[in-house]
Parts: sequence; structure tokens; C-alpha cells
Amino acid sequence: MNGQLGFAQLVLENWKNFVRVDATLRHRVFIVGTNASGKSNFLDALRFLRDLASPGGGLRESVRKRGRVSCLRCLTARRYPDITVRATVRSENGPTWTYEITFNQDNLRRPLVRKEQVEKDGMVLCSCPDEQDQKDLERLTKPTWSRSI
Repeated sequence: MNGQLGFAQLVLENWKNFVRVDATLRHRVFIVGTNASGKSNFLDALRFLRDLASPGGGLRESVRKRGRVSCLRCLTARRYPDITVRATVRSENGPTWTYEITFNQDNLRRPLVRKEQVEKDGMVLCSCPDEQDQKDLERLTKPTWSRSI
């Protein structure tokens, strides 16, 4: 990787047509499969993370671009309403970062963060929801890192 940051792992739970996928990624990845096997849905998870972190993005906007939470949720996993996207990035000589977001929706169909966590080399740097989040549900509609922007 020559010191460049790159995706090392992507875990999806209840994401579109995937009940669960845990993919280890290398420097170069080829995604192949039959029609309707999930190639585009897998790539959309990466676009979702990009949209989540983009200026003007955030959870609501990232979900809105894809319809609603119910449009993202795997149809075969109805008993499990939470959707999880976890990405690990690393460089050859640098730290390993892991970002995880688990969300579902409230009665108004707004996406709500159930869990969000950032780790550096396995050490948790931030995690939510916390007590303040539980007192103000509006906070759960935004990823933690975007609250300070």
C-alpha cells in the first residue's frame, strides 16, 4: 500500500440483500458475481460511508439518498431492525482505524443511531449513545463526529 490509507475490512449486517457479510479487502479488489448477487449493494455501502462523512452529508442525508431506512434493511432479516456498517482502514506503516455505525428508525421514520464507535489500533476513542444522547433523541439522528461541526 506504500503508506496510503486503504480499506482493510468491511462488515455489513442487514444491509440491503446481505444478512451479514464480512469481507477482508486487499490493495486491489475485484468484485465479481452473477446478476443480482449484491455487487452494487456492496459498493453502495462504501458510498454510504463517503456520504456520511461528506460536508452536507450526515446520517439523514446518506439514508435519504437511498430512500429510507426500510429501503436499506435486508428483507430477510425483518426480526432484526438494526443495520450495521463497520469499516476498518489501515496503512502499511500507520495505525488501524475502525468506524462502526448501527442505526434503525424511529416512529417518524427518521434514522436513529443505535451505536457509533471509533477505534484506533483496537482502543475505543469515542462511543455513543451516551447519557446526553438518551435525554435528547435529536442527537441520535446525527453521527457523533458531526455534532461538533
